[in-house]
Amino acid sequence: MGEHTGAKLTPVEYLAHLMTPEKQSDHICWQCKHFKWVQKGSGFPPKDIIGWCKKIHWPHYWSISDMDVIKKCYASEPLA
Repeated sequence: MGEHTGAKLTPVEYLAHLMTPEKQSDHICWQCKHFKWVQKGSGFPPKDIIGWCKKIHWPHYWSISDMDVIKKCYASEPLA
C-alpha cells in the first residue's frame, strides 16, 4: 500500500485503494460487468494489458489489450 503505510484507513478508503485500476481508457470493455482490470501497482502483466474478460474462455480469462479495437462483443453485459 506504499503511500498509506502506517495510516489508518476506513474500510471504504481501503477498498477504494485496492480497487484502483492501473490505467483507464475508452475501451468498450470498461462498460462490461465481466471486465477485471489490472490493479494499480501490481506490476503484472505487461504494460499494454488493461485487464481480462471473466466470461470469455472461462476458466482461463481472455487478456485485453488497450490496443484491441472491439466494436461489439457477444459476451458484453452493461455494468448496471
